[in-house]
Amino acid sequence: MKSLQLQIAKKVRKILDKKGWKQQHLADESGLTKAYVSKILAGSLNLTLETINTLEKALKEKIIEIK
Repeated sequence: MKSLQLQIAKKVRKILDKKGWKQQHLADESGLTKAYVSKILAGSLNLTLETINTLEKALKEKIIEIK
């Protein structure tokens, strides 16, 4: 399970780097706290589908794909 959390964290960090965004910018765009975003990027949270959807909307990119 932890590996999925880390994969999501890596994907979000990659998108942030591509956009030139900091954690605070993602927090502002998503309505999540900076502390929560930090935990997401550390891969220490088991995210709900709702949170993943919130992140995808804020980033305007897909984080996960269901096949």
